[in-house]
Amino acid sequence: MTYNDRKTEVNSLDFFGIKNNLKNYLSGLDQFTDFNFEGSGANILLDLLAYVTHYQGFYNNMVANEMFLDSAVKRTSVVSHAKALGYTPSSSSPSTATVDITINDTDSSITYLSKRTKFKATKDNITYTFTNPSSEEFEVLNSTQKIARNVTLVEGSWRLASFVVDSNVGNQRFIIPNKNVDMSRITVNVQKSTTDDSGWSDTWTEVTDVTELSSTSKVYFTQETEDGFYEIYFGDGILGKKLDDGNLIVVDFLITNGAASNEIGSQDSVSSRSFTSSNISNLSDIVVVTTSNGGSGKETLDSIRFNAPKAYQTQNRNVTANDYKSYISQNYGNASDVFVWGGEDNDPPEYGKVFVSVKPSNSSVLNNEEKISLQNLIKDQNMVSIIPDVVDPNYIYLNIKSKVKFNPDETTLSASDMKTQVLSSIVDYKLLSLEKFDRNFRHSKFTKSIDDTDDSILGNDTSIKIEKRLTPTIGEFKSYTLRFENPLYHPHDGHMSILSSSLFTYTKDNGVTVNAFLDDDGKGTVRIYELVGDTREYIKEDIGTIDYTKGIVSLKNFKPDSVENTIIRVFCEPQDNDVLSERNTILVIDTENSDAIDITVESYIPYSTKATSSSVSVSSNDSSSNSGY
Repeated sequence: MTYNDRKTEVNSLDFFGIKNNLKNYLSGLDQFTDFNFEGSGANILLDLLAYVTHYQGFYNNMVANEMFLDSAVKRTSVVSHAKALGYTPSSSSPSTATVDITINDTDSSITYLSKRTKFKATKDNITYTFTNPSSEEFEVLNSTQKIARNVTLVEGSWRLASFVVDSNVGNQRFIIPNKNVDMSRITVNVQKSTTDDSGWSDTWTEVTDVTELSSTSKVYFTQETEDGFYEIYFGDGILGKKLDDGNLIVVDFLITNGAASNEIGSQDSVSSRSFTSSNISNLSDIVVVTTSNGGSGKETLDSIRFNAPKAYQTQNRNVTANDYKSYISQNYGNASDVFVWGGEDNDPPEYGKVFVSVKPSNSSVLNNEEKISLQNLIKDQNMVSIIPDVVDPNYIYLNIKSKVKFNPDETTLSASDMKTQVLSSIVDYKLLSLEKFDRNFRHSKFTKSIDDTDDSILGNDTSIKIEKRLTPTIGEFKSYTLRFENPLYHPHDGHMSILSSSLFTYTKDNGVTVNAFLDDDGKGTVRIYELVGDTREYIKEDIGTIDYTKGIVSLKNFKPDSVENTIIRVFCEPQDNDVLSERNTILVIDTENSDAIDITVESYIPYSTKATSSSVSVSSNDSSSNSGY
């Protein structure tokens, strides 16, 4: 008998590949010469061997993936790897609102608002509970009323959990019994025993820097458990004070619904107040100062993968731009995206500063109170002599005009259905490729996403305009600067106007108020005109300048009398089809605005002597057509 020195090939982990490799090996043995593996019971044995090998290979591959932070898919694995880097994923954060509370108090018996007074608010037919975390003092408003101003309300319910330390319990753990706890607001107290409350008033704090700990430091540590709960644990007598048997631990914590209660108060009015309370004596009124915002869920896996290595690199210090970004992403719950740049990279340069721009989770920009809160947050980790400056994102809106042709013989969709599908593709593109910092608009990829909507689409002809939205002060002369952050189309001086705007009203020198628009003269000057029939008659020949190279429009002594929806939309034609996102710029396709997307879908049968045309367009209002559409 000849000896078969062939080896089983290991070049595939899928079932059929493994089975074929086993079959090829056995076929080379003398004992199985001309053996019919497919028509015998050996085929079942080969199936079993292949399945076992396939499962084992798949299992080992999954285990290997879970061993690394970048490839792990289970939250327990990701959290465990983050813990090794000294990083604790952020918990849920409550939505926070600010209100002014007025009461009727003629006998001056009420001096302050009690801590954790309950308030109710409703959103989408769901009632949420808000409370004030601390007591607030009332000030005299008039002879019969008092007011507590700028009272902070947080959404959620307060709970208590208690634990008795017992060294006889193996691996005793102190786990907070709710996954939606806000770990930034927990309070930990430790007293000597259940009957001896000595030590209760001592302050126990969460560890932020282990290098400052001693054997008597009254601190606790936190971590996320394998089940998604949060656990607190204490020192070992070297790094932090060690607890004794019989000690009573009491944890005061807030359970929150996170982002679900954001944006309460946006419709607040005298006739319909957003917040109510049955727990305040002689309540007169509750006025919303800032709508509820900042609520968020637990940190996502992608966020943990990004932030954990950065947090390890920064070592609790903000030195580089990535340090700031990581720290803010981890500690500021209202940030859906963060961009940071040094003053030396600013235009113009401002040395000694670091600029921070945050896209909030529930609005377009941070309000003043949120900016102050963010500045205070990063001050503690900031380098001496470096001044943090929180600036708003620079939103640039993309206006799309696209003509799409499709072959009706290759699809069952009508022109109207095809338009709906194309709109859906545009929404998918903006969600995946835009609306965050440092994301550029690539024209070729965008048009390809339209072509890929359906196999019947033959092609598309798509052009774009870029838009800035100006919120002017009505009735006052002011100057404004609009930064498009991209070169504007200007082949030569005297070229036709590439700037346009939505409608606003403007008072001419003779006192007559007319509907007006903006344009440019092709030489760098911005003008105001009115339409008389189809003719432009210019009211102001010089209301500002346009820098085509830098993409900056400057208006001087501009005083509109009224605008539509509080804004003036200013459009420009970019020099290139690709639109870049520089520094704190965010590119947006406003799919909720019908004027922002103009799609024409046309059926076309190739090679025919006469194309069959059936078009569907998104409607445009008159102001848009006067703005160059």
